Amino acid sequence: MNTLRSRIVGGGPRRGVPALLLGLTTTLVLTSCGNGGGEANGKLDVVASTDMWANVAEAVAGDRAEVEAIIGDNEADPHSYESTPRDAARIDRADLVVYNGGGYDSFVAQILSGDNEAPPSVEAFSAAREQDQHDHDTAENHADSGHHEHDHDHSGNEHVWYEPSSVQRVAERISEHLGQLRPQHSAEFDRAAAELGTRLDEVEQRIDDIEQRHGGTEVLTTAPIADLLLDRAGLDDVTPRSFVRSVESGNDPAAATVAEMQDLVDSRRPAVLVHNPQTASSLTERIRTRAENNGIPVVEMPETLPEGQDYTQWISGRVSALERALAESPNQ
Repeated sequence: MNTLRSRIVGGGPRRGVPALLLGLTTTLVLTSCGNGGGEANGKLDVVASTDMWANVAEAVAGDRAEVEAIIGDNEADPHSYESTPRDAARIDRADLVVYNGGGYDSFVAQILSGDNEAPPSVEAFSAAREQDQHDHDTAENHADSGHHEHDHDHSGNEHVWYEPSSVQRVAERISEHLGQLRPQHSAEFDRAAAELGTRLDEVEQRIDDIEQRHGGTEVLTTAPIADLLLDRAGLDDVTPRSFVRSVESGNDPAAATVAEMQDLVDSRRPAVLVHNPQTASSLTERIRTRAENNGIPVVEMPETLPEGQDYTQWISGRVSALERALAESPNQ
């Protein structure tokens, strides 16, 4: 897979540039780019909401596109990101937009909905729900024939990059759109998406292995970031629902809910604590410290890519971290 070349869209003008010159320069740039900004160098212009989806898009597009990520700071929370006029201009000029959807990066949907000539887009959440429906239908068919398959309902969880099979579907959708834009390279895009799918199949097999060894094991989370992965691995998330709702809404949990979380940690029942460092608060950091003091391994599950890793390396690393924590946990 190519190393991600995505750039972070944002920033402002240097001080001291005369306003008239700046306005003229901006006008010339926007006029010269227009819709399909990648045409000048023969490459497609793909804009993604986060570096996670930018990396998946680049794995499919290869050298046929320039890929940019709007959010790439691993300290940022895409849920609360406020877009800029520059973001809107980049999305408007793109040949293809790739975003998460499901309320996760809602600024992209807002920009697209306000554009009468919006570029084509791939929404990962919708693609994942299509995959869920396909899996559900497959499970029913297998059940009718005496076979049994996993059938999970993921319709409400927007963190779909934590499920490799959903990412495969997104890659296929990206390939379809790129192939429509560049028919002469459609086979190349399909081949790249299939190669990514093969690598992700290997990750899926490792998740199956976790389920076989640790299925039913209790875990605790400070945020519902990796629920799809935990569910896929057959782990039992015992986090109080009231705590999850409070975290998702950005509110402080009730004192009784906090006490319930602390009691779970002190009981040492959960084998692992899954922690999202990008939505950390003083409360979740206290829970993390409490877990470590009780000998409960902590596994970080963030929302953006660390520098120098592609998506496949990253998700493989998160699965490895979960495997190690479960194997080393004193509660196993």
